[in-house]
Amino acid sequence: MAVRQPPVIWAQRESFLYVTIEIDDVKIEDLTADSSKLHFKGTSHTEVFETTMEFFDEINGEGMKRTPTNTRVIELTIPKKESKWWPRLLKEKGKVHWLKVDFDKWKDEDDSGAEDGMPFGGDGGFDLNSYMNQMGGGGAPDFDGLDDDDDGG
Repeated sequence: MAVRQPPVIWAQRESFLYVTIEIDDVKIEDLTADSSKLHFKGTSHTEVFETTMEFFDEINGEGMKRTPTNTRVIELTIPKKESKWWPRLLKEKGKVHWLKVDFDKWKDEDDSGAEDGMPFGGDGGFDLNSYMNQMGGGGAPDFDGLDDDDDGG
């Protein structure tokens, strides 16, 4: 049975990484991290998946947390040893076909106002009615003084 490379997506914040291994219904045999690497091995149905990722810089492998999710993915949050933005995930330069950016979690360095990615809270938290009231556009116009029969004709 051939060992396959699992698809992986990633994003970062200044102090940690999001790493998601995208495998359906996987039985994890090994999931470990040290100061510079993440190793994963698992079986899904009849296929064996395995990867070892050597990161761009050092991580706190002991602080790695797995987010409880459905069985389709393995979501990990991995603290960086130093709080700084990385130019890429892996130590080696170059593109690999199995690694992609997680644009749902991605945040640029210059967007680093709030840790959760949204300046108004996790769901956006933007109240259009409140905004319109502050701008003087609150409420609908009053049409009570107008005649219903006034067609102009």
